[in-house]
Amino acid sequence: MRTSILLADDDLDDTELFSEAVHEVDPTVLFYSAADGSEALSSLQSSEIENPNIIFLDINMPAVNGWECLKALKNDDRLSNIPVIIYSTSSAQRDKQMATDLGATYFLTKPEKYEELKKFLRHVLNNVGTPHKIPEYQK
Repeated sequence: MRTSILLADDDLDDTELFSEAVHEVDPTVLFYSAADGSEALSSLQSSEIENPNIIFLDINMPAVNGWECLKALKNDDRLSNIPVIIYSTSSAQRDKQMATDLGATYFLTKPEKYEELKKFLRHVLNNVGTPHKIPEYQK
């Protein structure tokens, strides 16, 4: 079975960069994107896309933000076991704590360097089968 990733992010440049990095790290990964949490939830709940192995959520998005989307995912029996990584420009401790409190698997501040993003994605893809925890990432 192929690994699949869903990214919900309203920044088209970030989404394109993320997609390119995923496919450079592993060209076999199925990559899905959504412009916000509402679109992500709709796609998942309607079975428009297969349940991904991992979901990346930006925090600040229109309509349904990352926090609201994370809450909805964790309250849906069919989706609650999918690991979720908050993927944000924020590095605030309160946001990291909120992510943990709401059930996120990991919090990643968007890397400044493309190679760092690829390194993190490689780390995630190597640990996709690890239930509910991605081993600590070393930069």
